[in-house]
Amino acid sequence: MIKNIVLKMVDDSHFYYVDGEFYPSVTRILDLAAPKEYGLLNWFKNNTAEDIEAISNEAKGNGSTVHDGCEKLLNGIEIPLKDYTIKAKKALWSFYQWYLLNKPTKLITEHSVASVKYRYAGTLDLVCSINGLVLNAVDKGTRADRDYRVLIDFKTNKGGIYFTNKLQILAYKQAFEETTGESIDECWALRLGSQHKCGYEFKRVDREVGIEDFMNVYNVYLRINGGQVEEPPIINVYPDVLKLEDICEK
Repeated sequence: MIKNIVLKMVDDSHFYYVDGEFYPSVTRILDLAAPKEYGLLNWFKNNTAEDIEAISNEAKGNGSTVHDGCEKLLNGIEIPLKDYTIKAKKALWSFYQWYLLNKPTKLITEHSVASVKYRYAGTLDLVCSINGLVLNAVDKGTRADRDYRVLIDFKTNKGGIYFTNKLQILAYKQAFEETTGESIDECWALRLGSQHKCGYEFKRVDREVGIEDFMNVYNVYLRINGGQVEEPPIINVYPDVLKLEDICEK
């Protein structure tokens, strides 16, 4: 049984130590080894390296802001919507609408999980319970009138719910079940601030991909790194303050 999962940040990348052993993050594995979808490849072709970096940094910043806002709301913290950018405000308002409609209960938010079996880790956005009849209204299912345990990942990207997003969620499911011993009934992606009439896209993903699809990418990741998990990054420790002293003789 896992006793301790420590998240570390190095140059805006996530790395984990699970009971003292280095584990790569799910996003790191997907960034290195997952195939890039057609729309994303075209975007790379049609933008300069400088534009790609600027747009990516802006998108990451917005995503982090929205994730932080959602976590605060789920933990009962009031957020001043007027202080957010228009893009973030739209996403957070759509999350508020989603919450009112779906009425999730038994919330677990921003929870770090790890798979000892496959040696990777990550931090999921939300595990909650939603009534089956509410879920039926979304994707025309035949669920019973009872609560279903659902793992949900929040997205803020413009283009839709990508294949790699689905792999990420299935990887979290595997790790969550290993870490907690609790079963997940369904996996969903919640894309906030979309062009849909309701302001969001809420889609079940585990009908389309499985953990074996993530493991195919994971095996490519291992091949890239010589058949093993890469070495942990060097973590530099910097002083809080820099000052140039006048050391020249006068």
